[in-house]
Amino acid sequence: MRLTSATAAALTALSSIRLANAHCYIWGVYVNGLDQGTFRAIRTPAYNGPPPRGYANSPVKDLDSIDLRCNVLGDKQVPDTIQVQPGDNLTFDWHHDKRTSTDDVIASSHVGPAMVYISPDPPGENTFVKIWEEGKYEEGAQPLAPGKWATTEDIAANHGHMNVRIPAGLKPGHYLIRAEMVGLHEADVAYDKNPMRGAQFYPNCVQIEVVGNGTVELPTGVSFPGAYQYSDPGIVYDVYCSTKTKTTAPCTTTYQIPGPTVWSGAWKGTTEVELGPISGPTTATRWSSWIERSIVTTATLVDNSVEIVATSSYVASWSTTYATPTPASQPPL
Repeated sequence: MRLTSATAAALTALSSIRLANAHCYIWGVYVNGLDQGTFRAIRTPAYNGPPPRGYANSPVKDLDSIDLRCNVLGDKQVPDTIQVQPGDNLTFDWHHDKRTSTDDVIASSHVGPAMVYISPDPPGENTFVKIWEEGKYEEGAQPLAPGKWATTEDIAANHGHMNVRIPAGLKPGHYLIRAEMVGLHEADVAYDKNPMRGAQFYPNCVQIEVVGNGTVELPTGVSFPGAYQYSDPGIVYDVYCSTKTKTTAPCTTTYQIPGPTVWSGAWKGTTEVELGPISGPTTATRWSSWIERSIVTTATLVDNSVEIVATSSYVASWSTTYATPTPASQPPL
């Protein structure tokens, strides 16, 4: 099957519309301000369609899906890890199109909370522990204004930077950081009631290795899927309700972030550090494979043509054993 230049042109026009969706994911990780390299140690989500119309990190809306853990392809271990010590500041660099300060990061309509969890790697049942969260922190001043939220007024306004610190005294070992942003722009109804709407989850996972002589072990956490329920007030929420002039239902002016409370062993606050230069590319390589409805398609790309060469089924398969990757204590040259 071949997509001709004419077809590609049409798809390019379609992709320009889809760009407004601004589905973001983590492009890099800074440790104490030092960039570890673009896409290094990050389980980058799959693209959901052929070039140029596809995009990475489609939102997960089904709360019973294993993709809620680390998104599509989140079960696939990458060949490197980032070495950190307790107390280190991690800055996750979220972006949409490119890793630059001019990137839109996430659509301005995608207001919602942001959370960070940590789990031993590989994760299992009840292993994800929440170590940071931020939700709605200011009411809207104008009619129909949604207020100020973590995803847009904090992270996107700070060029995609999300900060969290490694818990004090954490025991050495391999861990998985699960960071996520949530879009509530269609969350006035639950996904299981209307699959065309529902809260949009953007989880992304990073492999780290904690070194040092810490002795603190993580407590019992939550599972993904399982941590969020459609009945949770933070899952179904009308971001515009509190400023509507007319409504038939009571309006809630506060927002309850879904999931467990932040672990008492987590740092009480985050530290914003000065960031050094980016190490690695600032744009993504044109992709040649994608996953749609659990079907993996691979293709060859020649000029403006996409020729499909193979298809196969994709079913997430999480290993219970760990294959030690290469430590990345310094960014690649």
